[in-house]
Amino acid sequence: MNSPRSIQSPRAASPKDTRPFIYLYKIEFPDNPPKRIRLPKTITEILKLSNDVLELPRPARQIFDADNNPITDIEKIGAKAKLYISCAAPPSEEDEFQYKSRLPKPAGSTFHKLPTMKPPKLKPRREDQAQQCAIAACPTTVKENLRDSILSLFASLTPEHKAKMSMAATLQKMTTDTQLYVVENALITQYIGPSTVVSNTPIGQQVQAWMIERLKGLMPEECKFAITGPSQSGKSTLLNTAVSLFYQKLQITNEAPNYLIFPINWLLQQIYLDDINKLYNLFINTALKMLRNARMEYIPIMGPFKQWMSSLITQQVQAPLPPQILHYTSFPHDAVVNIGRAIHDSWAKPEGFRQFIKEIVSFPNRIAQAFGFKSAVYVFDHFDSCGYEISPTDHFATENQSSVVLSELVCEAIDSCPFFVASQNDFDFFNVFSLQEYKQLSTERLVTIKGEKEIYVQQPPIVLNMDHCRGCPAYCATFQRVCDLAEEAASRTALKSQFTKLKSVVDISRNEMLKQEFLKLCILLGNEDTENIFNEEIMNELMELPELVIRVR
Repeated sequence: MNSPRSIQSPRAASPKDTRPFIYLYKIEFPDNPPKRIRLPKTITEILKLSNDVLELPRPARQIFDADNNPITDIEKIGAKAKLYISCAAPPSEEDEFQYKSRLPKPAGSTFHKLPTMKPPKLKPRREDQAQQCAIAACPTTVKENLRDSILSLFASLTPEHKAKMSMAATLQKMTTDTQLYVVENALITQYIGPSTVVSNTPIGQQVQAWMIERLKGLMPEECKFAITGPSQSGKSTLLNTAVSLFYQKLQITNEAPNYLIFPINWLLQQIYLDDINKLYNLFINTALKMLRNARMEYIPIMGPFKQWMSSLITQQVQAPLPPQILHYTSFPHDAVVNIGRAIHDSWAKPEGFRQFIKEIVSFPNRIAQAFGFKSAVYVFDHFDSCGYEISPTDHFATENQSSVVLSELVCEAIDSCPFFVASQNDFDFFNVFSLQEYKQLSTERLVTIKGEKEIYVQQPPIVLNMDHCRGCPAYCATFQRVCDLAEEAASRTALKSQFTKLKSVVDISRNEMLKQEFLKLCILLGNEDTENIFNEEIMNELMELPELVIRVR
């Protein structure tokens, strides 16, 4: 049998082999020298020999002549024929030359056959699924719910049952602490809270001691205070301190179950005072929230009770009490129904606009008396913000209806109750606050601390000391903060050479903070400036200067 080497070499070939020679070329490199072999008997043998002779990287698939015509029949190959070998697959008869990159893809190719999905195994439904959904939708945490449930159960026990419990003292202390926390949190939520520069400072401690002296020897019903003073002088701080001490005094004397705290910051509600529905919901939600804290045995039914109160102004017919409430024998059903009837009747009458507003503002005291309290304790911050006329809505559209001044009706409601009110602007406050029997507390001359430090500004020349603060807690605390910032800026300077003009980023930031606090103090003191220290020219010059040199001496 002849080897490939003998086929391409005529000398080594058998003398009997008379087959003609053919020349093989790579179709990709037609200029390369050809390889000469004897003509095999079939096309398949030519393709096999081409792989070794031409050293092709892939198996040979097609044969072409010099005119680039494919050869598929061995008889068409003559002697000394030039054959071009290709490794490309021969085209199918169905294939046509197309610019496939420019043609849209067939719609059928976009749909892929997806594997069939097995239906998931259904988990058995939990027995407590409804309870878990209610817990998830509750705005309070699980820890708070557990605490409330324990305290509600403890509050519903009789004194004999409580006396037999080994942990009665612990639960009673937990109840007292929780009630105090809810009252203080209600004040903070209404932004009736101490300033950050006053709390936990000697000035804050002096404010507490001063307020304790004012509450000493007073009965709860005698606590009728109006807090006044310059703008942002610490009135909200004093109001928060007074109410917190008052409630702690009630707890110490076991009078806390007799008084219902009702806090509102009128400045926060000023934007929708003319919306009767929102005003109604404000009083209802705030009163029931504080009632829930004071009467913990009714915690489980406070939700249905709130819904029933809200339905009084949405339904044409007064609905009966929910069945959950009827199961509580100690609940004042008749008194609550009478309160609801008065609200619903005044709402249903076209001429009952003024009476409806009266029912709203007197609701905290009436609901407190219905549940066995002596009265409600009204806590109002920025009282002059409620001095607006409220016009009747379309629901009360009659010719004889006239607008009402909200502050007048509020004063009538709180006249017979203890109250703590604070002003925003004293001039506006005394124009709308019509009560005569009250004790006025002023933030001026409250702080008696005599500071030895002075704040000195070289240009423009300004010298401030503690006397300029007029004893107002917020002013004194801000003055002390400016002194601390000035001392810190001087002692912690990165580049301490007095002749250098370079400053670090930290020093620039610290001086900018000091400048802003100093300008804030100047603006506060300038509102009640009687010595003309902060006139218009000085304030404009202070604000235009890119940098202030503030020293403490």
